[in-house]
Amino acid sequence: MINFFVNPSLKSCSHVFLRINKVRPPLTPPYSGPHIVKSRTDKNLVIDLNGRNVTVTIDRCKPAYEFSETISPRATPKVIQNQFSNRKSQESNENLSNVRITRYGRHVHFPKRLCE
Repeated sequence: MINFFVNPSLKSCSHVFLRINKVRPPLTPPYSGPHIVKSRTDKNLVIDLNGRNVTVTIDRCKPAYEFSETISPRATPKVIQNQFSNRKSQESNENLSNVRITRYGRHVHFPKRLCE
């Protein structure tokens, strides 16, 4: 007999995801749901699947956790100005004059010893 891992929260959860046991096309989710759990036994769950009560084994189910509706917005991070930002922008302007661009859009940087 094969033993499956059964999540302990399946005994008390109100919603579950149901694994789809068929060959799926690419990029389709492996689980459907969340579905409401109507009743449960040790090995089976009765869930509401598209308006019908369907009995499924517990190894095909995964508990669904719901987030609370009151999610506090994160505080916006403070922007710290760097004292070297002006210096870097001047250096980048100087470097841009030495940069050549190929017809394919690539930047070509030649060594300083060859540019002088």
